[in-house]
Formats: sequence, structure tokens, C-alpha cells
Amino acid sequence: MILKPLPLFNLLVSMVTGILLGILIFQWYFSNHGSAVETFAAALQQIDDNYIEDLDQQELVGHAINGMLVGLDEYSELLDQQSYEDLLSRSEGKYGGIGIEVSLSSGFFTVISVIENTPAERGGILAGDVIRAINGSPAKGMNMATMIENMKGAIGESVALLLARPARTELIPLSLKRELITTTSINHRKLMNAIGYIRLSSFDQNTGENLQLSLATLNEGTPLTGLILDLRNNPGGILQSSVSVAGVFLDGGLVVSTQQHSSFVPNDSDTTAYFATDTDQTNGLPVVVLINQGSASASEIVAGALQDRGRATVIGNTSFGKGTVQSLLPPLPDAQALKITTAYYYTPSGRSFHNSGIEPDIIYSADEEDLLDFASAHLLKNN
Repeated sequence: MILKPLPLFNLLVSMVTGILLGILIFQWYFSNHGSAVETFAAALQQIDDNYIEDLDQQELVGHAINGMLVGLDEYSELLDQQSYEDLLSRSEGKYGGIGIEVSLSSGFFTVISVIENTPAERGGILAGDVIRAINGSPAKGMNMATMIENMKGAIGESVALLLARPARTELIPLSLKRELITTTSINHRKLMNAIGYIRLSSFDQNTGENLQLSLATLNEGTPLTGLILDLRNNPGGILQSSVSVAGVFLDGGLVVSTQQHSSFVPNDSDTTAYFATDTDQTNGLPVVVLINQGSASASEIVAGALQDRGRATVIGNTSFGKGTVQSLLPPLPDAQALKITTAYYYTPSGRSFHNSGIEPDIIYSADEEDLLDFASAHLLKNN
């Protein structure tokens, strides 16, 4: 379609209409929030007039917005243009950094998971490590945007971290070189007794499709007798990807729903529900899902859905408990963007796993080999 330029008169009318609409929206907002807006403007003016150093107004407003977001929750943040692009790249399975996923809790950044074959894994970082300092600056008190700003840099340059690890009294200093991180979100292999093993390390836009390809490969030759779906240390990713993954194992029906209530409200008109496709692509294959404290968000959606629907046995340790939805809002006038919490996730039975996590059907802590042997034995026993 070829776009034709508007006649001058129509263009002027459009411009005037837009300006008037903006004025009306501002007047409506001010009439409903006038006192708060006046207080904010007065504080901004006093800081600008009296602070010891000259201030950049745009930077000052950015600090104010970050302050508001910190007061909301640990997942809402202000993204600059680079952070926004990084977020999009991560959803595609590529980004620059050292290969860790973190969460802000009680003022500190805790490592949720460590991505395989990255500087973080090679440097010995573990899920549960707490970041105390980044490049010599204390991490406590930073918000997510500030932490990202301190962590990012040119590929090949180093980032210095100071870590605290549970059960260790001394802090751990590390210096890691940044790399281009390209995640492989899935790998698979066949274990003894024709049991399939599939590990998902994240939920990117291709994870559902890759899961189906892995299943097809594993079923070549001797058909599978059971499947272990490993979601340990998987920090999550794209919501729709988790729905696609759960849908591989379900005959339609609800996977997850979202509401703006902290407790589930049946038949709420603002509920958004996400459903599986109509066919269980594994034909009822027995499934075990492995989770641990590093399994978060989309991982918890899948584990909770298959658990609620009686489709899998969940084995391991209680998951992380990241049960809120973050939405990326339209860019602000300065090209920054807000990512804010907009809803809670609920499993098919109406459970919230925010802050509480998904409780396994069988709590089991073991090393890799023992855990897989235990899960395989469970599948064979119940086949």
C-alpha cells in the first residue's frame, strides 16, 4: 500500500486535534491527581533550586520514576533504550553478558539460575548466590535498571563481582569477561529403559517448537516409555512459550490465567485465560517434571499446570515463586520504557505461586545422577 501525503488543511486539522486531545487528557489527569502532581512538581523545583550541584532535569525525572518503581515491587523497572533492546534479544535467545538470571529481594540481587557454558558457569557462580558488589559498588540499594547498567559493557571487558554464598562465611570475589550469550534453550537424550530426558534452560519464542522436535527425535527407533522434563534452574521467559510447552502434554483445557487480584476470584470478568491446543502430542506418555529453587515464572506455569491437571508428577524442591506478570508499556517521550507488574498468575485450580512457589509432589534432593535414577524408577513403577 502506498501512503499519500495528507493535504495541508487535513494535516493542520490532525495536528490541532492531537494537541487538543493531549490538553484534555492532561486536564482530566490533573483534576483527578492534582494534589499529588503539585507536590511532585514542588519537590522537583526545590531540588533543582537548592541542590549543591547543577542537575540535569531529565536525569532527575528518571531518578524520580525509578524511586516510584522501587516502591512498587522488585520486578517493575524503567528501561533505557539499550535495556529495552537487550530484553527483546533475550526473548530471541541472544544477549550480551556473563550468563546469569537474577531477582531483587530484600535489597539484594540473588542469582536464580546460571546458563550453561557461559562465563558465569565457568567462573563457578551458583543459583542462590547473592551479589554484594558490582565493579566495587555495593549492590544493596540498586534497582534492577541500575544493576543492569553496572553489569553491561563491551564484549571482552571484565565485570568484577563480590558474592555471598549460603553456608559460607567468606565472600567470593570474581572477575568475569563479558561474552555474547547465545542460549540453547533445549537439549535431550535417551536414558536407560527408553526413558526420554529433555532439559529446558529458558522459554524463548522457539521453545515449544523445539520441544516437539526433541520428542520426535527421541521417539525414533524404540518408542519412549516415559519422559523426564527438567525445568531446574530455568528462570522462565515468554508466557506464550510456557503455554505451548504445557500444551504438548495436554488435551486442551486451561494452562494458566491472570488476574489483577492477589487472591483468585472465580468468574472475574477481567480474567485472561490461556488454553492448550486440543491434542496431547505425547499420547499420554508418563511424565515427570523436575523443579528446584531456581525454577521460576514460565517454569512454574508449566509445572503448576501439569500438576493441577494430573498430567505429570513434579519431583524436586519448591520453586522460586515468581508469580506476577510484567508488561512492557509504550515508550515514554524520551524513548525509555516502563516494564511494570500488571497481574498475578494462577494455575488451573486457581493457585497463586507468587512468593510461595510450586510445591513438588515428591520432595527429593540429590545429585544429577541420583535424581535422574529416582525419576526414572518412578516412571517405570507407574507405567
